[in-house]
Amino acid sequence: MLNALLLSISLAPQGPSYTDLNRVFAKGEKSEYEVRASLTTERRVIGLETWMPEDLDIRYKFKYEVVEMKADGICDLKYLRPSMTITEGETYDSPPKETVEKVDLNFLLTMSPVNDLIGMKDLNPPKPEKPPGAKLRSMSPWAGVLQETTLQAFVGQFAGEIYRLALFAGSMDASLDFAPKLPYDEVKVGDKWKRTVGYSPQKLAGKGGKLAVQRLDYTFEYVGMAETAGKPYHRVTASLELKTDLAEFIHQSFNVKPSETGLKEIPLQLKASVEFDLDPATRKTIAARAQSEGGFSIVITRFPDRPIQEERFKGRATLKLLTG
Repeated sequence: MLNALLLSISLAPQGPSYTDLNRVFAKGEKSEYEVRASLTTERRVIGLETWMPEDLDIRYKFKYEVVEMKADGICDLKYLRPSMTITEGETYDSPPKETVEKVDLNFLLTMSPVNDLIGMKDLNPPKPEKPPGAKLRSMSPWAGVLQETTLQAFVGQFAGEIYRLALFAGSMDASLDFAPKLPYDEVKVGDKWKRTVGYSPQKLAGKGGKLAVQRLDYTFEYVGMAETAGKPYHRVTASLELKTDLAEFIHQSFNVKPSETGLKEIPLQLKASVEFDLDPATRKTIAARAQSEGGFSIVITRFPDRPIQEERFKGRATLKLLTG
């Protein structure tokens, strides 16, 4: 009778297994990473059938050292990124160009166990501000269109946000340097959570098509244990998708009509995905592989059947642990 009872218990369906994905830091921990990112854009304007390509590659190394552990797994770490190598691809009027930008990032960062950056102190003495690089200006999707207008600045801020997210490199909040954002609670395979990475005009649910600037979130998912190069890791994926019409947002924001602005529509899209490998014991990110695609077009009321400017892009990025 007892044996039968024990057998029935052992064969009973078990509940899902939960996993703690919190990052475990340790004082004195040192790590060095390499990030490589590329963005290929193609543009054309009305009257031209040929797409004009343009490539941008960014690569850099960064390292950190945990200098102090605090309560609840929070730590202070020293972050160093000396330089970034930027390669501009060949265009119809210029050869490839490679430059090394000495960014000299030297920060004391306060990090939480879910990879949230909760404090930042610049350890370098103050420096005079520098104008943005020429490449960043030339990559603006509004170059040559609506020049020097309030509209250009208004719309450009949202288009710039899309480029920032599509490249996966550069600023702390958009790069892969301290990703993924981890869940606050234990998770089981298939669990999802969201974390905000930016803001963009989006339609409000149940508001009859009204748009407002809302959070732009990555949706993360715990896939479980997976192998890369024969080694087991915690696998976390992330995805993001945005489809919006900036012209509609402009008309609603300023209470104007297309007949007044001359804009019919400015559809803008972004789709991005990332795959992370985390150390089974510490949940340190060992590697990440990311890709993105999207584009936009400008359609005016004068030429309602064809965009006056179109752009499409594809981005790829990798993060790799070198030492640590």
